[in-house]
Formats: sequence, C-alpha cells, structure tokens
Amino acid sequence: QGGDFMKKVFFAFCFVILLCTGCNATNNEKKIMNCDLKSTNSVQGYTLTSKYTVYYTGDSVNSVETKEEVKSDEESILDYFEKTLTNTYETANENYGGYDNNITRSDNSITSITKIDYNKMDMKKYIDDNTAVKSYVNSDNKFTIDGIKSIYEAMGAICK
Repeated sequence: QGGDFMKKVFFAFCFVILLCTGCNATNNEKKIMNCDLKSTNSVQGYTLTSKYTVYYTGDSVNSVETKEEVKSDEESILDYFEKTLTNTYETANENYGGYDNNITRSDNSITSITKIDYNKMDMKKYIDDNTAVKSYVNSDNKFTIDGIKSIYEAMGAICK
C-alpha cells in the first residue's frame, strides 16, 4: 500500500511540473506594443505623425511596423521627406536586409509604411555599424522590448 501512495504522490508531482511548464508558455506568447509620436514644425510648415507597432515574444522583438505620415502644403517639404525616407530604408535594406518599405504620396501628404523583420536582418552587422544599439539588445543580438521602448520614448513617443 505504501507503494501505491508513492505512485500517487509521484504522478501528482509530475502533473504539477507539467502544469507549471505549461504556465511558462505564456512567455512565448506573441505580444504587441504600440508607440505614437507626433511633431509639428510650424516654421518649416509640416506635421509628422509616426506609429510604431512592435511585435515581440517574451523579451525579444521580432518585428516592427512603422507608419510615418508627413503633411504639408509645401511641395519641397514633401519632396525632401519622400527622398529621405526612400533613401534611408533602401540603404538599410541593402546593408542589413529585413526592410520592406512602401511610400505613397497624395496632394499634401506622404505616407511611409515600413515592415522591419529582425529575424531576417543581419543584426550582428547592424550592431557592429551602430555600436550604441548594443545596450538595447540581448545576448542573442535581438532588440529587447524594454530597449526598443526606451529608443522610441527618447524620441518623444508614447508607448503602451
């Protein structure tokens, strides 16, 4: 009879271990953080609105989708932003990979939607070229959610 009791205790123990192991699966759950930034430059005559949607699992950022919209009645301002955004994302994609950018232009605005997939990006090269980023990544060279949040907040974004 003592053996039956020990078997029951052992199975109960195994059940609790399996249950707790399942509890850790929430760390692998995909989560989303949104950051918003709006700035107005009345001297230059434009408004820039940025929305960053950060997709992460556990502590590691997998990808970010950015939507940047510039509104201005000045054609030269829109030309400048269109050229700058195009060059910035094309260069980043050529150097590191993982960037997918689409820019659309209407009468008085430019909208840039960029998807950055950090799993497809050469993060080692990116970190080597941008050493300040090192404090925002983990030992696997992935941005941490706290790291990327502090980068966006330093620019003035509000993250939730």
